[in-house]
Amino acid sequence: MSSPTRASGRRILVIDDNPAIHQDFRKILAPPEGLDELEAMESVLFGSVPTRTVASSFELDSAMGGEEGVRRVKAAVAEGRPYALAFVDIRMPPGIDGVETTLRLWKEDADVQVVLCSAYSDYSWEELARKLGSSERLLILRKPFDNIEVRQMAHALCEKWELLRASHRRLEDLELAVQERTRALAEAHARLVLAQKLEALGRMSAGLAHEVNNPLAYVLSNLRHVQGGLEKLACVPEAFKARDDLKDACRDAIFGAERIANIVQDVRLFARLEEPTKEPVDVRRVVEHSISLASEALRNGSGIRLVRDFQEVPLVLGSELSLGQVFLNLIVNAAHALAGRSEPCLRVGLVGWEDGRVAVEVQDNGSGIAPEHLSRLFEPFFTTKPVGTGTGLGLSICHGIVTRLGGDILVDTVKGQGTTFRVLLPVAPADAERKLSA
Repeated sequence: MSSPTRASGRRILVIDDNPAIHQDFRKILAPPEGLDELEAMESVLFGSVPTRTVASSFELDSAMGGEEGVRRVKAAVAEGRPYALAFVDIRMPPGIDGVETTLRLWKEDADVQVVLCSAYSDYSWEELARKLGSSERLLILRKPFDNIEVRQMAHALCEKWELLRASHRRLEDLELAVQERTRALAEAHARLVLAQKLEALGRMSAGLAHEVNNPLAYVLSNLRHVQGGLEKLACVPEAFKARDDLKDACRDAIFGAERIANIVQDVRLFARLEEPTKEPVDVRRVVEHSISLASEALRNGSGIRLVRDFQEVPLVLGSELSLGQVFLNLIVNAAHALAGRSEPCLRVGLVGWEDGRVAVEVQDNGSGIAPEHLSRLFEPFFTTKPVGTGTGLGLSICHGIVTRLGGDILVDTVKGQGTTFRVLLPVAPADAERKLSA
């Protein structure tokens, strides 16, 4: 049985096999409304306000034995309304005694405060300490007990329990804060390492591109000169066979050299360390232009359904040319990722972001990116495409452009379901739209 709920944080359980003891505790801790002799005495002795308030009331439950008490504590924890205090009789034949009951109570709820009540010297303090351990959760109350002592003990132990619970909550909040801070620091460190790696590779690539570009230009120039000379041999019949062989060789050499030239161009672009020009940009117009430029890749992808999901967004701070290159690269990559899908769909989204940035999203329902590849996604020369179909610099260039503009690129992917690249761009100053239209 229990008294009506008055204060959910001040629940008390009385565990005793004597019904009269339960009545005594109820008279002391949950008497009828109105002042009684006990309250008047408490007011005189301790200066309490001579009217009972909600804060000074308790919710009392009773258990007639140790097993029932343990069940009640377990149920209270499951309900999220644990007991603050349990008054436990030491002698409760024929069931478990108060010491065993206390041990089981603490297994169900380590915070519950326990007062062992006894009229006899059942155990010495040394025996109790040996059985229950030296615990700040335990007090001894001798019968017959003083009413004022019981009430003050209940107040003090419930207050202690509330402070203990508050301390646990603060520790949990602190642990969560530490975990979040650790995660943020790890992400920041990973970004710093990536930035340093990209900067070092950029400097190396700049020198490499310069060294390769000059002799490559010389080779291409001479190959084209030879190719032009072979065309003039068309009128010499006996030279047909040799001419055709040389033309095939020149064509293959020129194809390979032009591919090297494209790689060098990408390397040079990746190696640009100067900050791009930042100006107010209508990002929707740039995205539309990129979609138009990617039309061939979208047509080649059989049956790709293109979805435009554009919201009204402010101008961003960036470079039209550089951002156009980013969006074109992401759209073409998404189109390639849709090869072989039964219902290929490519969504290009334009949304406002919660931290005041504009997000451009390129989403496909392709095969997704393998988890082991995610950490290397923006590394230069890393690609999952077949040899000869990509330089592995596209996403590195995109990452470099966006970060130098003060933005970021995030990736969400699910293996077998698709990938979303989200480009976050800083919003242009408030007066940028007026200046742009003027």
